[in-house]
Amino acid sequence: MAIRLRQHRMYWLREPLSLERFMLGGLQRLVKKGDVVYDIGANIGLYSRFILQKFGASRICAFEPMESNRLLLAENMTIAGCDERVSIFQCAVGNEDGAVEFQIDDLTSNSGALDAVTGGKPSPSRAQYGLPPRTVRVKIARLDTLIDAGELPKPDVIKLDVEGAEAMALEGAKNLLSSAGPRLVIELHGSEVARQVAEMLWSFGYHCFGPLIKDGVRTYEEVTPEKLKTVLDKYSLHYILASKVRSDLLPPFEEFAVAS
Repeated sequence: MAIRLRQHRMYWLREPLSLERFMLGGLQRLVKKGDVVYDIGANIGLYSRFILQKFGASRICAFEPMESNRLLLAENMTIAGCDERVSIFQCAVGNEDGAVEFQIDDLTSNSGALDAVTGGKPSPSRAQYGLPPRTVRVKIARLDTLIDAGELPKPDVIKLDVEGAEAMALEGAKNLLSSAGPRLVIELHGSEVARQVAEMLWSFGYHCFGPLIKDGVRTYEEVTPEKLKTVLDKYSLHYILASKVRSDLLPPFEEFAVAS
């Protein structure tokens, strides 16, 4: 992987992949050989690399709004010899089409969040050091719009990690979710977003499973309306796997083995 040492410290200050085990395990479980996968919030390509090189997908549509990340994403696809199987879209995914303000985290992971999510506040790392917001104008698009325009093949699987804009991204893909029903691997950012996402997916006929934390114990189980009431903080339900085929999701669940 090509990285920037200061901005991507998570690649060398801790055990590699230690915080990605659940997401990678979910993708390993739900991606099938030959699948088309959307990597939404692709950053610099870690997940895209695994999806193509280890999990057997045939094609990736990678969405990354930040130019600095897009350049490294393209470089990492070339390093892997996967660039011919990746289409990179330099845009955010949401519930509108056009251009929006995007809050940059330029101190830690070089990621960011939609200004509509942060409410105009700076990214957590900038706020930690008392720095003001740093924003850029980025393109944003609804998945339904891109698919209807013929710019995207329909996906078999969607990986979604968009720093709090998960419900917005799904709202902009209502036609896709109701008709094609792709399998979903989602990282959630907050209890309110978790509730919005689960309720939206249920309305489209999805089953949802994830690692629920209660009394300090994390168990992989089905997310139901009753269990959703126990999701009270940011990490009570940090991930969701969703499919219209319930058997795709049943326990046991194995997180990705880093040593492999």
